[in-house]
Amino acid sequence: MINQSESITDEFDIHSFFRVLNQSKSKVWLWQKEDNQRVVQYAMVRKVDLIKKVIHISPCSSKGFKFKSIQNFFFYNSINSKAFKFTARDLSRDMIIFPIPKEIQTVTREFLKDVELVEKEDEDKFKHLRNAPRVQPSDKQTVSIKRINIHSEFSQHEKFTLYDISSGGMGIQVSDPAEFDIGELIEVIKINSKAVPKEISGEVVSIKQCVDKLDGFKIGVKFSS
Repeated sequence: MINQSESITDEFDIHSFFRVLNQSKSKVWLWQKEDNQRVVQYAMVRKVDLIKKVIHISPCSSKGFKFKSIQNFFFYNSINSKAFKFTARDLSRDMIIFPIPKEIQTVTREFLKDVELVEKEDEDKFKHLRNAPRVQPSDKQTVSIKRINIHSEFSQHEKFTLYDISSGGMGIQVSDPAEFDIGELIEVIKINSKAVPKEISGEVVSIKQCVDKLDGFKIGVKFSS
């Protein structure tokens, strides 16, 4: 649902909206439906070009933008519940450029309840399906991994916060849901700074928003060895 009475239509106010996002380096949500699947990513406003009347935004994920089409983008700023749709003029892995909108709308709470951008983690819902219980570390611990591509080649080591772990899998905490893809293969190299005693590989099976951290996401990994 859209609250028309709180929409921004004044050109100066619209420019100010984007300037504030640019100066504060605030994260905004972008999403787009592709083949009945919703692609969701964080982005940041990098440039407000008033001469060409366009906005430049870049991805927060190290993997870049995953969008394939320039059409049907939805832009959402969660801080003040402002949103609008746009069609991009240019789309690449590292940048999206789109025209400055004529109107920015306020999204109601009812709308946000109906549109869950990323499914929230519900550990109790899946407890009965696990072969072994997941244990959360009592203090902050890290996990170092390598990604495995389709040619069975490894990426560089990457370090993430360990969310939980069991004999059958683990959860990795990230700040952007686009950091991993469902079905992506990984190999665990270290827990904290200690190398694992034997090869541990796994597959990304879920990407969910952490209940206790609004800007945190849990990557569920199922071990295959």
